[in-house]
Amino acid sequence: MLTGISKMAITADGWTSVCQDHYLTVTLHYVWQGKIEGKVLCTKAVYQAQTGIHVAEEIEEVLQEYRVREKVVAATVDNAANMAVALRTLAIVRIGCFAHTLNLAAQKIIKCQNISNWAARVRSVIVWMKSVNMAKVVLKEKQKLLNLPQHMMILDVKTRWNSSYLMIKRFYEQFPAIQAAVMDPRLRKQADKEKLVENLQTADMRRAEEFLYLMGVLYTSTLCISSERSPTCGQILPILKKLEKHYAIQAQDSAFTRNIKEKIWTDLSARYQDEEVQIFLEEATVMDPRFKTKIESDAIWERLRTAAVVMAITEEQEQEAQTLEEEEDQEEVEEEDYSPPAKRRKTALEELFEEEDRMSLSTVPKQARRTIREQVDLEVQIYSSLPAMLGYVR
Repeated sequence: MLTGISKMAITADGWTSVCQDHYLTVTLHYVWQGKIEGKVLCTKAVYQAQTGIHVAEEIEEVLQEYRVREKVVAATVDNAANMAVALRTLAIVRIGCFAHTLNLAAQKIIKCQNISNWAARVRSVIVWMKSVNMAKVVLKEKQKLLNLPQHMMILDVKTRWNSSYLMIKRFYEQFPAIQAAVMDPRLRKQADKEKLVENLQTADMRRAEEFLYLMGVLYTSTLCISSERSPTCGQILPILKKLEKHYAIQAQDSAFTRNIKEKIWTDLSARYQDEEVQIFLEEATVMDPRFKTKIESDAIWERLRTAAVVMAITEEQEQEAQTLEEEEDQEEVEEEDYSPPAKRRKTALEELFEEEDRMSLSTVPKQARRTIREQVDLEVQIYSSLPAMLGYVR
């Protein structure tokens, strides 16, 4: 099946098992009969330092084994330096994993001093609530009393920024119940000892609200990429454009809000700036029926027209060469072995209206055959003029 596919992409990732064994997995992605397909080509153990050169050799070996090396036009990998060197060595367009890129940007604010100090105060309250047995009972009582959802508190995981977002979101949701719980006589003494009342200030509630507003779009963007079975790189530029607008600094922003916006967008704006990558992502975006209207540039459409014309001419030349070869083979067939197909006898109805049919055909004007360029221009015009499919709306 792979022999009939002209263009492919790969994802490659190095990982370590629980036994501390190192592996490299290479997965192939392609379109077959209108559907995006993916096949794991290889998961192989690696026994040498994973420098960029070594990774390039390992990927090259896998692609050569399956005879797809010349068909691979792009690769999605994480943002590790060795992967960047490997794909540069292989001369394959590198698309940094977008989910990983978003995670790295979000980690910037977690490491920011004033934001991390605030998050640590929130975390200390949640750790205490989860460690004190009576706290869970009291919290449920306050949730019922205040008509709040009876949700448990969430504690974040350092390497997953999404968990920090969900921790703050649950803290914001349960803030009134938490305040009431720590003031309850059954918990007040322990809470005072841990100085939890000092950590539950109105300012923390306000900051939590700002944090959720600012990070909500980034969280949803991460879900868009992570939850789809076959996400495409045509989503990257539209999402980045939306994030750029969301993180634009406004005059009325507080210092807390401004700090988050600067950290996030400073990191994201430096990504995908390579000219070759930009061209690749632009073309992928306009070729995605959901996002084709998100980028307005005549130059992108002209590049697509040119590529389509070249592809059509190549296919036409290959078809003509194949037809010529078949005709030459046919001429080699001996004349006595060839019997012409039997002439189909006309039906009575065809004979009855034969004259009228002949006159009708003679009056139909012959249409000039379009050139390949004209046909491509027409198809691009029809495609670009149709409204976006909005496949993300359900």
